[in-house]
Amino acid sequence: MQKNTRPVPQKPTHIEAPKAGIKKPIGLTIENGLCVFLLIASIFQVSTAFSQGEWNNWFFGNKAGLSFLTNPPTAVLNSGLGGSGAGGMAVASDSAGQLLFYANPISVYNRNHTLMYNGNNVGMGTGMLTSSIFAAPFVGNSNLYYLFTSSFTPGTGFGLFYSVIDMQLDQGLGGVVPGQKLLPVAGGEMAEPYLIGIRHQNKRDFWLISWERNPNPNAPTKYLVFLVDKNGIHLPVVSYSNTGATFGTVGRFMAINQAGTEFIGQTNFQVLQRCHFDASTGVITPLYTFQIPAGGTSYALMCFSWSGRKLYVSQRNYGTYPNTEHHLYQFDASLTDSTEFVHSMVQIMDYNYYGLPRLGKDSKIYLNKIHDGMSGGSVDSLSIIHNPDQPGMLCNFEENGISLQGRLSGDHLPSFLQRYFAYINHTGGLCQQMPVTFAPNTWPPPDSLWWNFGDPASGTANFSNDSTPQHTFSAAGTYTVQMIVRHVDMRYDTASLHLTIEPQPSPDLGPDRTVCENQTVVLDAGYNPQWSYQWNGGQTTNSIATNTTGTYSVTVTSPNGCSGSDEVTITILPGNTPQPKPIRHN
Repeated sequence: MQKNTRPVPQKPTHIEAPKAGIKKPIGLTIENGLCVFLLIASIFQVSTAFSQGEWNNWFFGNKAGLSFLTNPPTAVLNSGLGGSGAGGMAVASDSAGQLLFYANPISVYNRNHTLMYNGNNVGMGTGMLTSSIFAAPFVGNSNLYYLFTSSFTPGTGFGLFYSVIDMQLDQGLGGVVPGQKLLPVAGGEMAEPYLIGIRHQNKRDFWLISWERNPNPNAPTKYLVFLVDKNGIHLPVVSYSNTGATFGTVGRFMAINQAGTEFIGQTNFQVLQRCHFDASTGVITPLYTFQIPAGGTSYALMCFSWSGRKLYVSQRNYGTYPNTEHHLYQFDASLTDSTEFVHSMVQIMDYNYYGLPRLGKDSKIYLNKIHDGMSGGSVDSLSIIHNPDQPGMLCNFEENGISLQGRLSGDHLPSFLQRYFAYINHTGGLCQQMPVTFAPNTWPPPDSLWWNFGDPASGTANFSNDSTPQHTFSAAGTYTVQMIVRHVDMRYDTASLHLTIEPQPSPDLGPDRTVCENQTVVLDAGYNPQWSYQWNGGQTTNSIATNTTGTYSVTVTSPNGCSGSDEVTITILPGNTPQPKPIRHN
């Protein structure tokens, strides 16, 4: 691998709107606390009608599902669910989180979990380990949806097709428009059954990405990027990898970050390629290749964290359960240098199953569980990466995080078209009397921001319309910080963050003092079973005893890193403490 430095993308993977780019809403004044409170309260009421719910409902596997209407999400185990999800499933919900429809590569089901009107034979199932189906609304018409699928054509093999779903048909349950089923996508005649979607840079249109089958297995991978806008589906923008593939046409998986700047493609069993994606033109520019550790013939199932700073690669090695070992790796995608990026690889887990990592609405990553050679293939649970943006083992991987109670998780999880998101980042100590700095992680960059720190005792400081505000909480306790985002199209999103502010340890060793020789002084820093103590003499107890002249200091630290210190000088005078005189009584 040659060392290479990645060019700076047009948009960073972690979006933080600069103060100069944030408009302050007219009439909002921090000086008038009541006005601020009433305006923000009204905005919070409005935002509930525009909550981001397109990712609320997941269906997959053997009639299993996941609902993000609760936090944490709950398993959906309804025996009346529609068909199984071999080859992946597409799910569509409205912005309020209400289910519209879901589909596997063969059939479409309405919100009542029955076959949608004209919803049969929308594609041909393509087996395991493919995302061969993708749904997205029409640009400019929320009643119509594209359903992209793969189907087999004699002589050419699988190709890319689409059907049109009209949600006004069948009394609002929706249906596939007659005569608009399995329409071929021009330029996708040789497209392989793996699809991902990402918004155009204008955040109105979107790109559908696939790759083309090539009869020459050593030819470079050809990426097909289709623009979909108000005029329909355009001929693909074609980009090539800069390396030949050596394994034919199966298993070239892909991943793209939510900002639409970073693209990862697989060109060989162990070889992956990092690319820059231009969300304004659809051009994929290869940067360099990197390799996951060898393990026989492997497939790399990939997913970026919400911020794009971390890349997860779930490695599938062919073999027979239970003797096959699969791996989960993390890479630091914020590193632009190729050598540094490769050396950032950390193995998170090795296990006897593999899984497809997929982003959830709650910014966590979920993985299904599949055993090679095991009867039934998959397992009745999902694993979770709770903190995907944290380095290494701090990502908090949990195996069997959600039980499906006998329902198999299947070979794929649904993918969605990224639309809007709003999350809160924070830095600084979570300690009483220490300022915390907040920053928005939103897409697209907001038109305006409002903050409510959930700390009414702080008065007007409880509200802010700065892009990166700082707040010192009035007391220890648990607070709910809320950020309201107004997008340029007047859509609102609300993000919430729960923070626990710990008491600031404040040890008090008392005043400096002088005592006589042989008199013992006890220094007490106050007792809390959760705090740790460090004296300058090396002691780690909450109190010490001394009869020696000197300066004594102690630092008290809480489990969250909050600390406080104090010191005192003890002077010992020479000479014994005078003995009390006996009192004589007549």
